[in-house]
Amino acid sequence: MTGNEIDNLHLLREKSAHITKAARSATVANILAPLLCIPMFKDEVHPLNLAIWLGYMLLAVLIRTWMVFQLAHQAEKILNPQRNLKIMSYAIGIVGFGWGLGWILMAPDLLMVNRMIYVYMTTAAMISSMFAYSVNTTTFFAFTLPIMIPSLSTVLWPMNIFPWPFIVGLASLYIVVLSIAKNFAKTFEDSVRLRFRNEHLYQELATERDQSIAANVAKSKFIAAASHDLRQPMHAVNVYLELVNLDNLPELEKKSLSKIKSSITTLNAMFDSLLNISKLDADAMQVSHRVFSLDELVSTIRDLTEAKASSKGLIFNMTHAALLVRGDKQLLQQIISNLVSNAIQYTESGQVEVRFESEQDCLVIEVNDTGCGIAESEQKYIFNQFYRADNTRSLHDGLGLGLSIVQRLCNLIGADIQMVSEQGRGTKFKIITPFLASTNNKDIHAENPLPKIQNSDRRLQGKYIAVIEDNPIIVEAYRQTLASKGAYVQVLSEYENELDDQLATIDQIDCIVSDYRLSHTTGDLLIQKLRDNYNKEIPAIIVTADTAPSHINFFAHLNVQVLHKPISFRDVAAAIEKIIGAPNNLSQ
Repeated sequence: MTGNEIDNLHLLREKSAHITKAARSATVANILAPLLCIPMFKDEVHPLNLAIWLGYMLLAVLIRTWMVFQLAHQAEKILNPQRNLKIMSYAIGIVGFGWGLGWILMAPDLLMVNRMIYVYMTTAAMISSMFAYSVNTTTFFAFTLPIMIPSLSTVLWPMNIFPWPFIVGLASLYIVVLSIAKNFAKTFEDSVRLRFRNEHLYQELATERDQSIAANVAKSKFIAAASHDLRQPMHAVNVYLELVNLDNLPELEKKSLSKIKSSITTLNAMFDSLLNISKLDADAMQVSHRVFSLDELVSTIRDLTEAKASSKGLIFNMTHAALLVRGDKQLLQQIISNLVSNAIQYTESGQVEVRFESEQDCLVIEVNDTGCGIAESEQKYIFNQFYRADNTRSLHDGLGLGLSIVQRLCNLIGADIQMVSEQGRGTKFKIITPFLASTNNKDIHAENPLPKIQNSDRRLQGKYIAVIEDNPIIVEAYRQTLASKGAYVQVLSEYENELDDQLATIDQIDCIVSDYRLSHTTGDLLIQKLRDNYNKEIPAIIVTADTAPSHINFFAHLNVQVLHKPISFRDVAAAIEKIIGAPNNLSQ
């Protein structure tokens, strides 16, 4: 069936349901009206004529009532609306014919007062039919024409039942009723068609919504699955590259290896972006509200981005007041780092500037660059995932996720992000955060931040690190890298019997580093076994390639540090140093 045929079928069903409902509600009136005629007309109408009329009306009303209630049971599932409408037209028409028959059998014998009463009864029935039956022309005329034709024809009768001006007025009334009925029928059809269009539109929107949700879930699963398979070998590459001493290599190999390390750094950034998207999709990021010094945040961002700006010959400035901030330093760092990296990427000359200010006691951040800018036609798309402007694709090796992550993180912390850009003249991003910022320690109602822990090449000297990993390459990389930091490495088996034998000879474990997915079990179970064996909460780290939202939520509830592959040796070592140095703060 075509779309129009389906709409017409729905319209016929609505008409059938409307008429059936109206006819059912008028059943009592159809029974009482003929009965009321008995006391009013019995002394004036010939008994035989009254008996014939009452007999016919009784039969017609019974047939009508039976048909109406039979169809009323099918109102919720009308399979053949055309047939139903024909039945209703017949059922209603035979009652209309009965009222018309009353003009012939009773009206000539009635006094003028009772004739007027009969006119009132029939015209009232006709007027009520305007809204009950006019939605279907056949049904409407099946009821009204048998009533009106005999009443209007009385002007031709020899006994002069009514004067002709009265008949003209009755005819005019019928014309008005026809006009109102036509308008009501049109309004009904327009209303029904509009409702159908709205329902179709709603269904289309619901389908698009479901497809969007399904696509988003599929995207998250794809990202998690793809990154899992890629993170394992990338993790080994990162670890081994950290072990290579560039100073011992010839100049040509040194340059080649430097380019490889640069490419690996770019790949790591891409994986981090995919991981952030997975975390945001999983709602695994929580906003903390802790007091920190703005100096710390500025110093961290400078360390992360200044070298990259200098390598391109750009001036990199950061200006800020001596503020204390109550908010989430890690999320702010991620937002600013993404904006600064984006600015450096698209700026070939000039400068990148970051400004921190307090406006109405809230922290406000501005990131300005003198780069290529963003065309006005593309500005509304730049926060979309995987979007990259056509005129800058050759300048960017990323995935087009940086600004999307920035916007989602701003939404997460309740910040407002504004952008002003002009193609060829640079871009300015302004982040208005809800985080309290003040120069007065008392105003911010918090203690001074803790001092930073100094780094050391031999920070793991004398520490016993348990490593659980089913990949021999990764095991050897852990052994070499951790040993170079002064740690004693214990490579443990994932098999229960072998592990029990090993634990019987090991007196101390200071930290556990484990993969999550092993050949026959998972890292969280083995970590718990080790903790139970030593009866203490041993600091633990899970290094995994799993970034699915469900796993991210699961890891968030474990009392372990979770690192996602690929990850450099520096990050693994820093995590071990931090977790050993602050064992009571494992969830940081």
